[in-house]
Amino acid sequence: MSNVLIISSDCHAGALPATYKEYMPSKYHEAADGWWLRYAREMVLRTGTFFDQEAIEDYKEKTGDAGRMQSMMEAPAAIDDDALRLMLSDENSVFAPRKGEWDESVRLKDLEADGIAAEVIFPQMATFGAGLLQYRTPVDPEHNLAGIRSYNRWLADLCKASPGRRAGVALINVDDIEVTVSEVRDAQKMGLFGGVLLPTHTGEHPFYHHKRYEPLWAVCEDIGMPIHAHSGWSPDYGDGPAATAMYISEVDMWAHRPFAALVWSGAFERHPNLKFILTETGCSWILETLRVLEFKADLPIFGHFTTHLTLRPSEYFQRQCYLGASFLYPHEGEDRHRIGLDKLMWGSDYPHLEGSWPNTMDSLRATFGNYPESEIRTMLGGTLMEVLGFDPELLVPIGDRIGPALSEITG
Repeated sequence: MSNVLIISSDCHAGALPATYKEYMPSKYHEAADGWWLRYAREMVLRTGTFFDQEAIEDYKEKTGDAGRMQSMMEAPAAIDDDALRLMLSDENSVFAPRKGEWDESVRLKDLEADGIAAEVIFPQMATFGAGLLQYRTPVDPEHNLAGIRSYNRWLADLCKASPGRRAGVALINVDDIEVTVSEVRDAQKMGLFGGVLLPTHTGEHPFYHHKRYEPLWAVCEDIGMPIHAHSGWSPDYGDGPAATAMYISEVDMWAHRPFAALVWSGAFERHPNLKFILTETGCSWILETLRVLEFKADLPIFGHFTTHLTLRPSEYFQRQCYLGASFLYPHEGEDRHRIGLDKLMWGSDYPHLEGSWPNTMDSLRATFGNYPESEIRTMLGGTLMEVLGFDPELLVPIGDRIGPALSEITG
């Protein structure tokens, strides 16, 4: 029997701050530097233990000099801009992404050691926030777009370094839908065949039930670019002691919301070939959501809102939607048949600490250990290969080389 082919539906990548300047016009460089400084300063001020003693000692071990970092911890409000610039340009600093997020050789080694043959890559960090952050200082729309474009260009190059093994998900914004449509087409031309990341928050614009988004749904269906929702954004809960607990409690909910908008607005009805993937938002929630939506749809008063729909919410989900089942927990795996085996696509969340990397085999055994072989192969790679069009002739031999034997998962 061949080894199990694993494709992760959820990985992340981001460059060092200075690298993005190589992918944007020079007229934005000064503003980009200023944004990163504001971001770094806020990170220190809002996270009192960001520079803890362990981080300082680790930095000292790597560089031989932790004096600037020690000063930051002791007096964060008086941080010197030169000190922040040093931290932002140093690949060993705590501001830098993990090396595997941007270093091709490290990334490939990490993933192969984890048994993963291919991956879907979501954004990690980009200049001007690029819609990924809840920042307090507004960003000029022109700068926001420049940050998005620089990230997408960088990601395209990262994907090209391992042809056919990385499905990059492009950033977009929804400020100007005509521009958004152009960005989607450009992303496909650059080779980002993973699709586009739908911003969880639309800012001052209407939400996704509005007709202004029709050209976006149309172009994604037309050129075969799946639309993704991914947890991560939330409102700014401030600095109170319960802020982090609130974020963790509600972050999935914000990413769930576009699903209902696409159902009730008729976007799924008008675009039957549009694919929508919800990643790292949990899995079992969809069962209760579909129950509630169908209960609403069956209310007499709701008939007024559904005259343009020919399917029930659960039927749209089964026809067009998928769940990126990041580090699938055993209790959610128990719902796999109710959700649909072909709807679940496992992901490791590399390189995030809450994910399964670098102990993916332990995680797989805990969840998939007593599943039939066909179910294991479907959820660990088979469905995702079909949904995003990965080439089996390329990936199957790689899976045979670095993937786990079935017995390593089932015991």
